[in-house]
Amino acid sequence: MCASDENEKKRSKIVCAMLRLAACSDLRSGILVSLKKGKKPLSELRDELEASSTTTIHALRELEKGKLIFQDEAKDYVLTKIGEIIALKLLDFFKAIDVLEKYEDFWLNHDLSCVPEHLLERIGELQNSSMIEAPAADVLQVFTSFVDMLRNAKEIRGVTSMFIPDFGSLLKELTIERNICVELVVSKEVLGGIDQEILKEILSEKNSKLKLYVMKKDLKAAFTITDSLLSFGLFNFEGTYDWNKDIIDSTKEGIEWGWELFEWYRKRSDEFHL
Repeated sequence: MCASDENEKKRSKIVCAMLRLAACSDLRSGILVSLKKGKKPLSELRDELEASSTTTIHALRELEKGKLIFQDEAKDYVLTKIGEIIALKLLDFFKAIDVLEKYEDFWLNHDLSCVPEHLLERIGELQNSSMIEAPAADVLQVFTSFVDMLRNAKEIRGVTSMFIPDFGSLLKELTIERNICVELVVSKEVLGGIDQEILKEILSEKNSKLKLYVMKKDLKAAFTITDSLLSFGLFNFEGTYDWNKDIIDSTKEGIEWGWELFEWYRKRSDEFHL
């Protein structure tokens, strides 16, 4: 066996050992997550995690041996620098699992190719979101809620390859009548479907509140972010947008996730000018 294979085998063993230590025990992972909030004595960890002193001490010794925690002069348990990083990764993992289980059918039955990998890795940031699900008899309920959200916004960023009814009139209302700053990334097809006279009227305004970008490549995305809310929908695998379901998030984490997703698309688009 060559040296590179030996090194790879050694690294693999180290990774597996760390995974077993940090993630394969509810008690050990619970200790790491708990200590991420600050140092704690044995008694507090034991009570918080509802474990016996003997069991907790055994778990703490294993984590100490793995150099993830240590005891300070006051005998409180503290994360090492390595332990802090592992705890952060565990928290990210737990949040992601929570989001994936919460909307399991949504993720399994929709096209996720519209979300770049680095933001899929941070899907846990939507942990405190909720889902609007329209009844079969009223598929426009989600769209109605979406439009109401826009009218109450101070600024709007969005990406869509799906044409919205009366798109031009809605843009005019938002930018001219309500004086809301709007930036949109759209597909060529959506751009072509907007009433061109209305579009000229909006973009001809001095200090126009509308900025339009056209996506260079095939676009299968539809989401909107305002100053206070993220509205995130997905396409079905056959290529049609699912009007019945929409993830809504008003948390700082969720909105920032949405802003980064918008910026990813904006940087890959061309600004539209008359």
